[in-house]
Amino acid sequence: MSVSGVSNSTGTSGNSTTQKSALGDLSDNYETFLTLLTSQLQNQDPLQPTDTAEFTKQLVQYSQVEQSIKTNQKLDDVISAINNGQPNQALGYIGKTVEIQSNGIALQDGKAHLTVSTDKPAADAVFEITDAKTGKVVRSMALSKFAGTQDVNWDGLDNSGNQLPDGTYKGVAKITGSDGKEVSAQVMSFGRVTGVDLTAGEPYLMLGTLPITMTNVLSIKD
Repeated sequence: MSVSGVSNSTGTSGNSTTQKSALGDLSDNYETFLTLLTSQLQNQDPLQPTDTAEFTKQLVQYSQVEQSIKTNQKLDDVISAINNGQPNQALGYIGKTVEIQSNGIALQDGKAHLTVSTDKPAADAVFEITDAKTGKVVRSMALSKFAGTQDVNWDGLDNSGNQLPDGTYKGVAKITGSDGKEVSAQVMSFGRVTGVDLTAGEPYLMLGTLPITMTNVLSIKD
């Protein structure tokens, strides 16, 4: 699930399709190996049987492949158990305010709170808020030029003083140093979890209309 123009800085890891394909390949190799080993025993020359050392080596390989398959199956069971518990864990977030590192802003009850952090002073600093769907800049707010962390409290008004509807917006800090080069900034956004979306492969916490994964939550408070 995603909202156009909005991205979370932390993404999920792993690919179930790739894992299943890899396990399938391993199982196929295991079956092929077993077939070849059986054929070798059935068709070997009784007067010149397979070398004992070589046969032992093949049995060890056979055992290792079998163990790899069992290990992958057990890991799948563990992952499945963890995923099955995620919905209940996600429901525990409802009503709480969470901090996330994302360019997404949840305007709730006509207001939003963010923090912007930089490690060097700026010659020019402004925070731009855009509509997540259209990309149109709706509000520009001056930032402090000092290095460090500063609060950014948005009252939900656009540049003309009109109250904007609650929803998802996008924020970016545009900061330039005295040398004319861009200064990197870390933006943290806060929002209240109003629901949980369970229609995707993993639960999404809903900050109004802004969806985020639990892995993107940095802090929680009532």
